[in-house]
Amino acid sequence: MRIRGLAHSLSVCTGILKMAAMLVPRSARAEWLEEWRAELWHVWHICNQSDELAAWHRKEEITTFSLGAFQDALWLRRNQIASAPHRWFQPGMPSRCILGLTFIAAASLLIAYCTPSVRKAARPNFYRDASDLVLISRGGFENTSYPTVQFSEYESWTRNSGHLFTALAFYRVRAQRFVLGNHHSIKLPTARASANLFELLGVPVSFAISGADSRDSTRLFLSRSAWSRDFHSDAHIFGHVVRVDGQQAIIAGLIQDEDWRLPGRAEAWLLQNEERLSTLPSGGEGYVLAHASPTVFPVKADGRRQMYVRKESGYDWFVCESVAERIREPFSVFSFALLLACLALPATTSLPLGEYPENSNRVPWNIRIRRWAFLAVKFILIVPIVYFGSLDLAYSSSSLSAGTSELLGLFGSFWALLFAFRWALRDQRKRCPVCLRTLTNPARVGQFSRNFLAWNGTELICLGGHGLLHVPDIPTSWFSSQRWLYLDPSWRALFPVGT
Repeated sequence: MRIRGLAHSLSVCTGILKMAAMLVPRSARAEWLEEWRAELWHVWHICNQSDELAAWHRKEEITTFSLGAFQDALWLRRNQIASAPHRWFQPGMPSRCILGLTFIAAASLLIAYCTPSVRKAARPNFYRDASDLVLISRGGFENTSYPTVQFSEYESWTRNSGHLFTALAFYRVRAQRFVLGNHHSIKLPTARASANLFELLGVPVSFAISGADSRDSTRLFLSRSAWSRDFHSDAHIFGHVVRVDGQQAIIAGLIQDEDWRLPGRAEAWLLQNEERLSTLPSGGEGYVLAHASPTVFPVKADGRRQMYVRKESGYDWFVCESVAERIREPFSVFSFALLLACLALPATTSLPLGEYPENSNRVPWNIRIRRWAFLAVKFILIVPIVYFGSLDLAYSSSSLSAGTSELLGLFGSFWALLFAFRWALRDQRKRCPVCLRTLTNPARVGQFSRNFLAWNGTELICLGGHGLLHVPDIPTSWFSSQRWLYLDPSWRALFPVGT
């Protein structure tokens, strides 16, 4: 009997708790043991208030209670150890938010890189002397993507342009059928152009045939996509002769798809000298590219060059638009949309993140800096996500004109940036300023009828035990925005998630 009584003694039960505490992770061991010892003392005090017979059975319950500490210690150890490697990627954690944004940015970049038309649009303008390289269009039609200059006008300018231009080139895009040696034929959108077109642009040529650089011969250049699709990337085709509309042409080289940024979709370029090019109909319209003399034909105050050509019944008006201005890089359009979104953000949403106590000096400075750094990283990651996403939206279809793609990219970028920035601010307001977890467990507090006597709204809590967020349903003069309430560190023992 004495041995059984000793087994149910307070000292033995305390020893059981100490042995169970060895299973608890070291960081939570002292606090866990103090909590169980307090509960043990309370249970012991209740059991010893009963009569002797009942007290004997109650002491058995004390031992059973003490042995239950092993189950609690094992549960705590299992959950903390299991969740430790994945803690930073649990729902609501800031690292999970950053990882998600990074993944979206990488996915949008990959899609843009794998789409040839998007990769072509994103490539910087590399044409030689792009500021003085101009596209000549009939006045009033300079922003259109279809040709407006007749071939006879181009021939006249090559003879009578004076010193306005140092070089001119003409091209006209039509579907042409090519007949190969084995009677195999293909049809490609082809630019029939002056022999100096690529020289004027400064476009590099791959697989160039050294014997085909004479301007007396008709040279055919293929785009990389047409070479891969229709010729199966066969390098032996260069130097072979094909027939185009009854004329012979030598396949003289390869042009990268990204290197053609001018109006008119072309997958092949048939370069001819002036004698063979003159077989084009005089009234046929095409595109005229010229290199303007910067001293004789300077840019006017409005950023354009204009040309008036005398004719029998008056004058024809032509606009010489810079290639650098016409082929605006998507990043410059996106930068303008970014500026507009930054200006519109204060007018569409509240910038303050809420009211926080002034006496929050107990929060270390590095934690406060981390909060603002987290917001800055979200804004920084939003920029490439929207940029590459707008490229995918505006330039994924090659059938859209350059102007339509620019407008689509501008409006798409503006609205996406505006809503993404607003989301970043709303997300920041719903996070704990200490651990940056998303606040959970919303609860209704107050009554609508007492809105002017006590606050009425929603209360959210940080699972780390750092504080409470009070969000009013109806902002008032004395409770206009959400307020954060820091909790004393002693409250954290009640929360399952540690800091």
